[in-house]
This record gives sequence, C-alpha cells and structure tokens, in this order.
Amino acid sequence: AALDALKNLKKADITEVKNMKTPPDGVIIVSKALCWCFNVAPKKVTASDGRTKFDDFWEPSKKKLDKDNIPPDIMEKLKPLEEDPNFEPETVKKGSVAAYGICKWVRAMIVYDGVAKVVGPKRAALNRAESDLAQVQAVLAEKKAELKAVQDNVAQLVEEFETARNKKEELSLQVEDCTKKLSRAEKLINGLGGEKVRWTESSARLGGQYNIAYLGTFMGKYRQATIHSWVQLMHDQEIPEEFALRNVIGSDVAIRQWVIDKLPNDQVSIENALILSRSRRWPLMIDPQLQANNWIRKTHAEGLKIIRLSQPNYARDLEFQITNGRPVLLENLGETLDPLLDPLLQKAKFKAGNIVMIRLGDSTIEYNEDFRFYMITKLPNPHYSPEICVQVTLLNFMATPDGLEDQMLGILVAREEPEVEKKRQNLIVESANSKAQLKEIEDRILELLSNAKGNILDDEELINTLSTSRIASLRIEERVSEQEKTQAIVQETRDTYVPVAVRSSALFFVVADLCNVEPMYQYSLEWFYSIYDLAIGTAEKFERNVQKRLQALQSQFLRLIFEKTCDSLFEKDKLMFSLLLCFKSMEVDQDINQEEKNLLLLACGGTGSSIPKPKAEWLTEVSWDRICELDKLARGPWNNFANSFKQNLQAWQAVFDADNPLDVAWPGGLKDSMTPLQKSLVLVALRPDCTVQGLQEVIATKLGKDYLEPPSFDLEKSFEDSNSTTPLIFVLSSGADPMAEIIRLAHKMGMNNQRESVSLGQGQGKKAERAILEGKEQGFWVILQNCHLAASWMGRLEVMVEELKPEDVQEQFRLWLTAMPSPAFPVSVLQNGLKMTNEPPKGLKFNLLRGYLSIDRDWFEEAGAGRGEECQHAFRKMLFGLCFFHASIQERCIYGPLGWNIPYQFSEPDRQICMMQLRMFLEENENIPYMALRYTASEANYGGRVTDSHDRRTINNLITDFYCADILKDEYKFSPSGAYYAPVFSPYETYVEYIRSLPINQMPEAFGLHSNANLVAAISEAMRILRTANSLMPKTGSGEGTRSPDAILTEATEKYLKAVAGPFDCEFVEAKYPMDYKESMNTVLNQELLRFNKLVIQVRSTLVDVGKAVKGLVVMSQELDEVASGILANTTPGVWKAVSYPSLKPLSSYVTDLCARLKFFQDWIDAGLPSTFWLSGFYFTQSFLTGQLQNYARKFKLEIDTLTWNFKVQKQALTSFRKPETGCLVYGIFMDGARWDDIDMVIAESFAKVLFCELPHIHLTPCEVSKDGVDKKTTTLYPCPIYKTSERKGVLLTTGHSTNFVMTMLLPMSSQHTEKHWVKRGVA
Repeated sequence: AALDALKNLKKADITEVKNMKTPPDGVIIVSKALCWCFNVAPKKVTASDGRTKFDDFWEPSKKKLDKDNIPPDIMEKLKPLEEDPNFEPETVKKGSVAAYGICKWVRAMIVYDGVAKVVGPKRAALNRAESDLAQVQAVLAEKKAELKAVQDNVAQLVEEFETARNKKEELSLQVEDCTKKLSRAEKLINGLGGEKVRWTESSARLGGQYNIAYLGTFMGKYRQATIHSWVQLMHDQEIPEEFALRNVIGSDVAIRQWVIDKLPNDQVSIENALILSRSRRWPLMIDPQLQANNWIRKTHAEGLKIIRLSQPNYARDLEFQITNGRPVLLENLGETLDPLLDPLLQKAKFKAGNIVMIRLGDSTIEYNEDFRFYMITKLPNPHYSPEICVQVTLLNFMATPDGLEDQMLGILVAREEPEVEKKRQNLIVESANSKAQLKEIEDRILELLSNAKGNILDDEELINTLSTSRIASLRIEERVSEQEKTQAIVQETRDTYVPVAVRSSALFFVVADLCNVEPMYQYSLEWFYSIYDLAIGTAEKFERNVQKRLQALQSQFLRLIFEKTCDSLFEKDKLMFSLLLCFKSMEVDQDINQEEKNLLLLACGGTGSSIPKPKAEWLTEVSWDRICELDKLARGPWNNFANSFKQNLQAWQAVFDADNPLDVAWPGGLKDSMTPLQKSLVLVALRPDCTVQGLQEVIATKLGKDYLEPPSFDLEKSFEDSNSTTPLIFVLSSGADPMAEIIRLAHKMGMNNQRESVSLGQGQGKKAERAILEGKEQGFWVILQNCHLAASWMGRLEVMVEELKPEDVQEQFRLWLTAMPSPAFPVSVLQNGLKMTNEPPKGLKFNLLRGYLSIDRDWFEEAGAGRGEECQHAFRKMLFGLCFFHASIQERCIYGPLGWNIPYQFSEPDRQICMMQLRMFLEENENIPYMALRYTASEANYGGRVTDSHDRRTINNLITDFYCADILKDEYKFSPSGAYYAPVFSPYETYVEYIRSLPINQMPEAFGLHSNANLVAAISEAMRILRTANSLMPKTGSGEGTRSPDAILTEATEKYLKAVAGPFDCEFVEAKYPMDYKESMNTVLNQELLRFNKLVIQVRSTLVDVGKAVKGLVVMSQELDEVASGILANTTPGVWKAVSYPSLKPLSSYVTDLCARLKFFQDWIDAGLPSTFWLSGFYFTQSFLTGQLQNYARKFKLEIDTLTWNFKVQKQALTSFRKPETGCLVYGIFMDGARWDDIDMVIAESFAKVLFCELPHIHLTPCEVSKDGVDKKTTTLYPCPIYKTSERKGVLLTTGHSTNFVMTMLLPMSSQHTEKHWVKRGVA
C-alpha cells in the first residue's frame, strides 16, 4: 500500500510540496523521517524571526533509500515517530498529499525493517538448504537419465514387435481380401459376360442412329417417304443410314404394355405413342376410329377424367385434375380450342413461394407435375391454325392397314382357333413380363455400376446382385426362347388366316373414305368389327378344308359390308361404292394396272396431245384427246393405239354408231384381248355414254352381278339389327318422308300408342330432350324429325346418345332420327347409329305408282261424284295428268340442264295441294278453269320453287300438256310413241294396274326430250361416278411402273408455262387503241385485257411456284396444293376459277381454251378490229354486246334503251367475211338439245349421238324496237337463250336472269314445230 501510495504520487503533488516555502508541521516531520531514513543531516535554516537557526529536513529529504539495509541507529530514531500523532497519515494528508504517501511509506519501512531482521536468518538457512538440494537433485537427474536410456531401449523393442505383428495381420487380411476379390471378379466377369454382346450391339446401334421429328401428323406412307428421303441424304453424305424410331427411343417392355392396353400393333401407332411419351408439349390426336381414345382410357384406367368443351363446367373438372396431378382426356375437339386452355398448352407455370402455380381463366391454381393432358378429335382431316399447331404435338392415329390387319386377324383366329389365340394372348403377356424382368435386372445392374465408388470389386451388393441376376436372366432367356418357339407355331397357324384379314382391313378404308362424299356417310371401327364378326358367324363352314372356309369368309364379309353400307347410301353413290370395292379387291389380289385405273378415274384426261385429229366428223376433239392419252400408256393394247385408230377409222365408226358397242366386234380383235378395265377406257374415250356399262362389267367380272343390284331397303330388318342404345337414323333426300314407314312399323310392333314425335327447329330442343328422358324410362319410341334444322342442339343430342346405357334404358325404347345431309350432325352419333336412306322412287313409273298409292281410295271415288259422271271423268283424267306432270318434272332433273337449269326439289305436298285444288275447281265451276288450274300449279304451288326465268317458261309449257281440254279425250297421248296416256274413266285399281304395266326405264320422249338426252344423262352419271371415285383415291407417291406425282407436276407446269403467254402490255394497247367516242370496241378491248391479265398473272405465278415447291424451293401452301391437285386430277383449280371466266373444261382443255382466247386478243391488237368476233371468247360477253349497241346508238344518235337485236344466221359454207356496215358478225356458239339445219336455215332435231352443234356465223344487227322488221307473231321464231357454259345455272341477279345468261337469240324454226316443242326439248 505504501509503495502504491508512492506510485500514485503525481508530478503536480511533488511540485506542490517542492514549492512550499513554509511547509506544515506534518510535512516537516515527514521530511525529518526521510532524512533519518537516508541518514541525511538537516540543513540549518534561519527561523522566521530572522535571528535563530533550526534544522530543515525538507531539502535533504529528497533522497533514495535502500530499504533492505537501513542502519539500526536510524531505526531507533524512526521508531518514536510511530507514536507521534502528527505522523499519522491522515493528519499528514491534510497538509500535503505527497507527504501523506511518504508518511505511509516511512511507517511501512519501520515495519518492514522489523520483519527483515526476523526473516534474514531464515533466508540464509533457506539458501543453504537450497544449495544442498541442488547437489542432490543433480545426482538424481544423472540417475534418471540412465533409467530413461534403458526405458527408451525397451520401448523401441516393443514398438518393433508391434509393427511386425501388425504387418503379419495386414498380410493375412490382404490374402483373404484378394481371395474374395478373385471370387468376385470371377462372378463379375461371368455376370456381365452375358450382357457384353447385347450392350455392344446396342451401343453400336445407338451410335449409328438418329432421330427425325415432325412425323406425328402424317400417315404411314408419308412417314416412310420422309424417312427414305432423309436416309438417302444421309447415304449421300456417308452417314450411317439405318433408322427406326422404335429402335432409337423405344422400349420393348413399354411397347408391349401399350399393345396390351389396346394400342394398335402397327408401326405408325407405336411411333405416335413414342412421340407422345417423349414430347414436351401436350398431344392433340387425330382419332376418327377412337383407337387412341381406347388406349388412353385403358392406360389411365384409374383417375382419368373425360371432359368436353361443350360441357358447362369442364373448366372446374380440369382445375381439380391439375391440382391433384391426375390425367385428363379432352374429347370431341373441333378445329378451334377454347382460349382458356392457352396457359395450359403453353405450360405457363410460375412459382408463388415454393408452390408451382398456373392460371386458368380467372383462377390461379396449384400445378401438380404428375398431371397429364390428352386432346382428341374425331375429325378425319382437320385443319388447325399454325397458332394451335405450335402449342401441341399433333399425332395422326387414323387406322393403318397394318394395325387393322393385326386386329382383324386376332378377331378371326379367336373365333376360328380360340385355343391358338388364347395361347398367343398369354404369350404376349408372358413375353412382356419376361422382358420387363430382364429390363429391371439390367436397370439394377447399370444403377449399381453407375453408383459404384472406388474399387468395383469391393461392392459386395453389386457382386451378389450380378450373381443372382445371372441365374435369373438365364432362366428368363430360356423361358423367352421357349415362348418364341411357341410363338412361331402360333404364328404359323395365324398366317393361314392372313389373306382374310388383309382383304377385310383393306375394305375398311373404302368405307371410311365415304365421309368425303357425304358428311352423313360415317362408319366407326366398332361397326366394322360387328359386321366382320357377323360374317365369321354366318359364313359357310367346311370340315377339314381351310381354303374353302377362307374363301367363304371373304365372300360373306364382302357381301355383308356391301349390303349394310348400301342401306345408308343414296342411290347415286351405290354403283360408285361397288366400283371402289372392286378396285380394292383387285389391288389386294394384285390384279390391276394402276396407270390404267388412274386414267379411267380421270376419264382419260391428261395434258393434251400433239397428234393431229383425223378428218372424221363423228369423232370429237374430246374423244381424240382421250384416245391420245390412252396411246401414252404405250404398253399392251395401247402401244401405238392412236395411229392404229387412225388406220381403222371406218371400223371404229361402226363401234361408235352401235347401240351397244360391247356387242359388236372391235378392230384387230381388241375387245376379246382386253380386260374389262381396258374396255372401259375405250368406252370412256369413244362412247362415254356407255361408260357405266363398262364399269358394271368390271364389277361383275371381279365381284359378281350381285354387286350391281343393291338389296332393297327393309326397315323391319334394320329394326331387328338395332337395340335400345343404338339410334336409328334416316338420311333424307329432298322430297323424302319416312314417317309413314315408321308408323307402319309401329303398328306392326304394337308401338303405335307408345311413340312421340318432335319436329326439331328453333326452340324445340327442350321438348326433344324431355321426350328422350321420358322415352328411355317408360320404354316408348322417340322420333326426332329434321335434326339438321337444330344444329345448335346437336351437341346436346350427342351427349344424350352417349349416355344411353343398357342398364338405364328400357328394352323397348328406340330413338329415331331423321336429317338431311349436314356437317353439323354429330359424327359419333352417325358412327354408332344404324343409318338408313329414304329417297323418293326413281323413274317415271315408280314415281307415278307412289303418287297413286298415297291417294286415299274413298277420296278418289268421292271426288266429283256430286257433280255427275262428267265431272268425275274430267277429275280422274286430269288427276292422272297431274300425277304424270309431278313425276315428269321430278324426273327431268336426271337430264341435267336439258331438264332444268337448276335442279329443283319438288315435293309430295306440292302434288297434294294441287290435287285438292283440282277437285275444288272442278266441283265449284261449271266449266273447267284451265287457266286458273295452270296458274295455281305452275306459278304458285310448283312455280314457287322455280327461280330461273327460263325454267319458269319450261314449267308453264309443260303444264299445258296435262291441264288442257285434249286430256279428256281417250285418244290423247302424252308422248309421240303413245306409251303414256291417261286411262279411260275407270276404278282406282285400273289406274294402278296401268301404271304397273309401264316400262321401268322411261325414254326421254316421255318428257318431250330428244333421245340424245339419254346420252347426256348417262355421260353425266358416268363422269360423276368417276369424279367422285377419283376424289377418294390417295394422293400419295407413284405405284410400281407409274410416274411419280412430282414428275407429272414438273412436266405439266413446264408445258403450261410454255403454252400460256405472259400478260398484255396494257399501256401500249391503251395508247394504240385510246378511248374513242365513235368506237366503243377500244374500251371493250382494254377492259378485257385487264381482266385476262389478272387471270394470266395468277395462272403463271401459281404454275411457277408449284414447280418450285416440287423442288423444295418454296413452301407448298394451301393455294399451291390446290393447283397441284388440279394438275394431277385434270381439274381447273379453284384459285384460277376465282379470277377466271366461267368454264367447265378440265384443266388441259382449259389451258388450250385460254391460249386460244389470248391469241384472239393478240391478233386484235396486232391486226386491228377483227371482221368477226369470237363471242364465247370474251371474258365478259355482255360488255361486248353493250359496246356494239353503243356504237350503233352513237352513230345514229339514238337512245341505247330503245335498241334491240336482229339475228341472221349465215351459211355454213361461208368462211371469209367483210366487216358489216352495222352490227357485227359473231361465231363460237354451240346449240344444245337441237341442231341448225343449214339447208332450210331453221332449228332441227339433233342427229343421233351428236349432243352439240356449232352454229355458223351470225350477224347481230341492232335496230330500234319500234322499227323492228321481224314480225314475231307471223314468223315462227324460237327465243333461244344463250349461256356462257353448258351448265346454264348461275347466281340469280335482280334482273331475274342468272350470271350465266348472256342474251336471248331469236332463231327461225320450221312450221311443223312450235316454241313449246323446243322449250320442252331444253334447247339453248
């Protein structure tokens, strides 16, 4: 503490004491003590009084003290201070802080000295003891060092011993480990040895394969062609060329499981499934036969939710499935998608915290990665926008021949050889299980190998797995080997039935393609299977003769598919269907020349010929072009055919003139050496009116005559084939009403009081829905009529039909549907329903008979009875005339434009109301009001449907043959032959018997037509059949021995581009032929050139682009595809027609005609105004005629509205003409239905087999109406309409004429004919 007090002294404290002049007593005492301590004498200082001296200890006290050696005498001086109260530290502190510290120190020194005197001796003793200890310690350390040396030696020996022992143990462990590794290595080598070959092959194969994408939407043939082109490219670049998508990304185990789950076992379907399983986008599957639908349903049997866009709350179901990670199947898609699905298709997921979310509409929901989404459309050929295509993976699951063949074979073998098929099915499952086990073992080995760390021989789990896996693999491989042997035996049995399966599967595609003819011709795969199953069950059985059984199966199935399909086809399509069945059978049997078949379906159309036509009036340009196309086949009978035909013109004319060309001999015995198909080609070229007869021979030769006569419709039989869940669908044609048939059947089945009929239309949907619900519960019939009028309700009908389950529906319930052909009718209902067609009877006889059989007998007997026998006689005569009129105006439609410009659909109610009016007029009037009856029939009842002015003229003339006074005479005949007349007054039965006695096939004279009209009808029917059949042919690559489509397109585009000149230089022409008040033809020329330029530019540009597209230089757009299809089918493309003048010509003839028109105008440009004008060569004929009238009006200063035309036909012999003073000379007009008699200069009857007659030049002379020199009352003139095309019909204008109508030309006729005669002939 004393030392601390000293240490705490600050310099200021010392300075303070130092500077004290008169220190206090305490400080002086302290100073004194210090001086004593340091043995310092005090300083003598003068006292304050100035006289005396005293001892001053302050200055001397500032010394340093050795505390351990204070002399004893000093201590004697200091000790008394301990008792001095002034030397107390606290007292001294009051005087000085510094003195306080020193005071404490001095007092401490006093105490310290006392203690030091006691401790000193002890310290000395201690030092001596420590010295002794040090000596002893040194001896001890020496001894310890000696001991440590001994101990270190012992430790080293022990360590060496332990090292030796450890080394011994380590060597023992290494020996043991090496022994185990040798054993494991042996097991590893043995275990992996079996995999080495297979893995080496797989590695090499994977190294040489590559993937091809974007195949999903295409059919098998397109895929193969694409792959082939890629492989060829790879080969050219010396890249390994072997490719199969299945081998690259496929797993045999997964594929076998898919097949077990009802995936069709064909390459296309398996590739589709592989693409679906690997794609990042959701699949949209084109699945008209529901094959993918069944596969998805089977694969995801648990948890799958099936939704449709038509369901009101489908979005809620979709959200639930997404959140819970369950699969969704979206069915019945159209060609558009709900925008609500866009985020799902784009997989527009986002994170909210740690949760993956997606937005659907207004809802944001959690997204589960286990969610799967499948979309399916039943449309066979949908057109999806690019926006949809880029968001989905489009996959075409349409049935393929291979897949269908496999399924058909399975069905057949299951029925014929059930044990074999059962064994095969078991083999498939066992084989799949075996392969799955092998795959599992392989995956486990690879997993262990890939996860192995360090020395692989140390992984005991891997070695043990390999050991056990090797044994299991050997057992499985042995089992697989046995299964393959069994499979070979099973396959051998199955191969016996392959021909039936091949033919049957091929026929399905004929039936499936019919939907392209009419939208109602829809047939499901299930329906096809049911027919197939029925054929197997009903075909004749032969014991121990498999070949006969196979033949019976093929024949029975073909017959059944023909009969069942014909029940749902219109009459017009039945022969075409027979022809398609025949061609398909010939293809299966490899008994057809594809080039000949294609040419037949094109009606021998082609790119034209350079061989000049021989000089023979009977041989038309069209026929010669077709003969030249046959010559291009250059094989068999077609070798040098055109020259041979030229050399035998007279003999071929005999064939041309024959009533039946197949009954006469052909030059060179060709007829006997040709196949029926080849004979048909000759008939198409030479006698197109007999084409149908030739087609019938082709069918009869291959399939038999039964396929020329479809079975008559039997509603009762169709009803027996139906059940409570299958709708019965009547496909209607105009004028048909099946209600009478249904009611008759209801009477027979006892359901007349248990049926409800609903005629659909606006607001009738709820009523129909209620009727179906009540009907299926109570078991009565529900008849929904005119479904095509309720297009918006068809979606609901589809759902209700699909909800018809056998367990929920009464057995007696039937759903009857009637509809006109409509694309709005649900495809699924059509596919699964039982379709029937109901058409009014064809032919004059059957039409008459139907009319009379529908008349109530009592009503017939009572009519006119109140007015006497004369009234009854008139009524029955005129009633027969009315029925004949009704039948004739309906049957005139088969003769095309000769019958009616527009084919009208006159109906039964039209006839019935006329019958009621006839009775009313006769009973209420003394004299028969013929004019009133004619007006009500031809202008009001029937005429209400007639929109064309010339058709109205026709019907007004036709009615006068039956509503006239002459009909009351028994000798009055309806036709020149006298075969048709109104029977004498007699009972109802007599009229029916007379009608039954009429010929089945009426002649054109019954309608007032020339006999050539039959040729027109026959040619029209033949061309329609060939055109329709050709439209159903696949547009794929070339067959064996035929040119590829690309080659045909390249040749045709080059030829047409060379033929069609470039556009006119309109600026040059306008400068050369400026607008002139006196010459309107300049304006006409310039306007025509503008129109033709637009057409020429379109034609040439599309031809150039098609040529580039074939070479892959530009994209084949929809427009170019249409042009390419037109070239291949020899039809004028729609993109050309949109900017073209009206034309019905096939493409080759159209191009020739276009070139001729362009040349006509080029000659006009080069040589000036022509002396004669090609009237039919103008684009807009009316502008030329108006221009001529304008020239006349301006020349004579007349109003153009006061002018009309006079016509003068020139002599045929005249070939050169001068430009007339007034008017113009025109040519290029053909007469249809009659001919021009150049001798008598009048209209005359056509020559046999000459359908069109070219008129000579005609002088058109404008004149004022008031000064017209022609007396139309005394001169026998026929007002002959002029049309742009032989089709005659067009769009109706406000003038009452069609766009096809040009003008009416007055032509002279002989005195023996009347205008009515030529009107009935349909002359134009």
